[in-house]
Amino acid sequence: IASFEANDENFVRLIAKEKKPTIVSTGIATEGELFRICEIFKEEKNPDLIFLKCTSAYPATIEDMNLKAMVSLKEKFNVEVGLSDHSFGSLAPIIAVSLGARVIEKHFMLDKSIESEDSKFSLDFDEFKAMVDAVRQAESALGDGKLDLDEKVLKNRVFARSLYASKDIKKGEMFSEENVKSVRPSFGLHPKFYQEILGKKATKDIKFGDALKQGDFE
Repeated sequence: IASFEANDENFVRLIAKEKKPTIVSTGIATEGELFRICEIFKEEKNPDLIFLKCTSAYPATIEDMNLKAMVSLKEKFNVEVGLSDHSFGSLAPIIAVSLGARVIEKHFMLDKSIESEDSKFSLDFDEFKAMVDAVRQAESALGDGKLDLDEKVLKNRVFARSLYASKDIKKGEMFSEENVKSVRPSFGLHPKFYQEILGKKATKDIKFGDALKQGDFE
């Protein structure tokens, strides 16, 4: 549904009754009209609605894109969102993906030598393919958002700091700032035990450069 038809409730209802996934360009549509579209689709028991953020300018400048509006659309109307893009190049679609876009609409031309109203901001085959490739890379770069360390990163934990003897320490000698240091690699005690170990006595002879372990102090 083009934004120019978004205020035609009879037209919107006819489409909603088809029970098919429907894409709505928000362009010139008001917030009230978008709310009404959602109501109509709910009344017709059609949950498959997608709102495309659209800047109704031809071409649209990057400064006028307001891509964060996609986030507002998703939160306010509880629908999937995307971008109807009339800007130059592929920058806006790539940014849109990072903001949650599930659909990208971009003008396409087989021959850019043919001048038309939208030829300046349309993509040819090679440009369109490059955009799709970049969008897919952006999706991959986003990841799953989890804070867990993956296997590749976990291997680098060996380069984290841990506690080591910075001098020879005799059995019964107290640990101090002079004989314990936090250095790499991570084969010793976690640095969080540094304050705890200070003032404790060594349970055995420890050589300079040895990684400190649980049981080395009392």
